[in-house]
Amino acid sequence: MARLGDLLRAQREKKGITLDQAAADTRIREKFLKALEDADYQSLPGAVYTQGFLRNYAGYLDLDQDELVVMFHQERGTMAADPKRAFEPMRPIMRQSLIFTPAVLVPVVLLAGIVLFVGYLFYQFTSFAVPPALDVTDPSTDAIVQDGQFVIKGQTVPSGRVTIQVFPGPLTISDIRPAFDGTFSATVALTQGANHVIVEVLDQSGKVSRVSRSILLQPQVASSGAPIKLTVDSPANGTRVDNAAVVVSGTTDATSLTINGVQAPITAPGGRFEARFTTPAGAQTFTIVARAASGVSVTETRSVFVTYSAAVVSVSVRGGDAWIQATVNGNVVAGTGRVFKEGESASFTGNEVRIRTGNAAATQVTFNGNFLGPIGGQGEVVEKVYTAQ
Repeated sequence: MARLGDLLRAQREKKGITLDQAAADTRIREKFLKALEDADYQSLPGAVYTQGFLRNYAGYLDLDQDELVVMFHQERGTMAADPKRAFEPMRPIMRQSLIFTPAVLVPVVLLAGIVLFVGYLFYQFTSFAVPPALDVTDPSTDAIVQDGQFVIKGQTVPSGRVTIQVFPGPLTISDIRPAFDGTFSATVALTQGANHVIVEVLDQSGKVSRVSRSILLQPQVASSGAPIKLTVDSPANGTRVDNAAVVVSGTTDATSLTINGVQAPITAPGGRFEARFTTPAGAQTFTIVARAASGVSVTETRSVFVTYSAAVVSVSVRGGDAWIQATVNGNVVAGTGRVFKEGESASFTGNEVRIRTGNAAATQVTFNGNFLGPIGGQGEVVEKVYTAQ
């Protein structure tokens, strides 16, 4: 079974989203997103905050929020066991005829009337006594942001009227109408430093609920320095790549370089860099960011179109050693049929690729750019066949 972190990372990479881009879009710190993808739960805050981060991140990646929350608790070992049910033997049903007489009917009618009246009073009391539900989802907690324009999001009763106030300012946005499902949003202007945001909802009966958040605005200060040289040799914009990894290469005089958020080594002298990316079929965009020690950066983007006319299978060994044999178009590939050590990887291309492993849990497969994860359980002998699509 795929791990929670692997699912998150695979979905993010499938969408071509970098960690720093995801952090900016979800307003969740990058180190927390990385800890979720690395299953580094010790680096995360409390379970309640982490569950909130996970729900926001899952929604952002178009994943099932409830399913991922369950996986999170399972991996942390915090799921409570189902209580054992006790069953009692059924007793025979004794039927006894009931004769309605005035002496029986009148007390029954009176009792029913009393029950209905008490139920009506209880309904009216709870309806007017309980304030409307209000949940501010963004920011889910106090936050630190860099953009002065912030979108407040939340959910409440569909019939409520929402008011947002921001101090200092003051700024008031009133009469915000929630959608049919109770969700609402509004853009507020923040001032540099601490901002106190109060969100109120007024329902039809006049009851009010209130939630407050503190948002610290710390604009990012642009660094000054000499311009950075960045030359991207490949790929060219609009390149079509078939049955192969996309090679991103070039030269730069920067001290660090990332490609789609992944750190790429720079070879000295000359400042050469090269990285290979296996992606799903379709249009793909690569963002190359070169950064100097002073903080000055320069960005280049390249768009390519990836196609697969054959079965391209990449195998990597993680979590232990594994005996692996690969057969391509009916022929056993030389160099396979042996024990692959932890960290080893190999790629195979053909009309039919057959992978047989003696430790399926440690054998992770990427097929035509789509990460499929382990192909079985610990110590299982599994054979999988992949064909051109």
